[in-house]
Amino acid sequence: MNLIVDVGNTRTKVAVFDEGVLLEQWSFSVLTKDEIAVIKSKYPITRVIVSQVGAALDYDSLFGDVPYILLSSTLKLPITNQYKTPNTLGADRIAGVVGAMELFPNQNNLVIDLGTCITFDFVTKDKEYKGGAILPGISMKFRALNTFTSKLPLLKPENIDVGIIGNDTQSSICSGVLNGTCFELEGFVKKYAEMFPPINVIFTGGDVVYFEKRVNFPNNVCSNLLLIGLNKILNENE
Repeated sequence: MNLIVDVGNTRTKVAVFDEGVLLEQWSFSVLTKDEIAVIKSKYPITRVIVSQVGAALDYDSLFGDVPYILLSSTLKLPITNQYKTPNTLGADRIAGVVGAMELFPNQNNLVIDLGTCITFDFVTKDKEYKGGAILPGISMKFRALNTFTSKLPLLKPENIDVGIIGNDTQSSICSGVLNGTCFELEGFVKKYAEMFPPINVIFTGGDVVYFEKRVNFPNNVCSNLLLIGLNKILNENE
């Protein structure tokens, strides 16, 4: 069985796969050896893959005698990576497009990861990864408005119906951040769809809830996209 570890900026997701089947998953603020021990006592883990975006952990201590690999551009991938600087490509972005091709084969897939940052990653139906874009996520935008002004308050996103015209400071900030991000998403998707029709859009990440029903284009939501991609990559590197 495969143990998948996705070390993000704020949370670490862990999952167990048997072949291509997701058996169980967890989310931790800090992943410890005790938690791994509990998982290993329940499942006969034989291999581990780690995607590391956040701070590195002591993987030798965490996994003990179970072999593990770190996701990098040097691993065998089921896609052709056309990124000019593959060594600088985030592990989460690689895993996302591989997961997209696993779930939606033979399609032009645009993965939009709505997290601390918003990332766009595009892979063609011929499994050619082209690259994408990186822009600030909504929490970062809220913090920027507070940090770089003297009077604007620090707000948090709320899953509410925000109108275009704010009638006080709070609603004006929410409109600017949430509706402005919607317009960014719609603009990017429109351009990709013009360049590579037809296109399949996959949403993932913690802030999906604020946008999946607000945007004016069809989208598939997959919260486990990176875990599925990591499992596929691990199987490719047996």
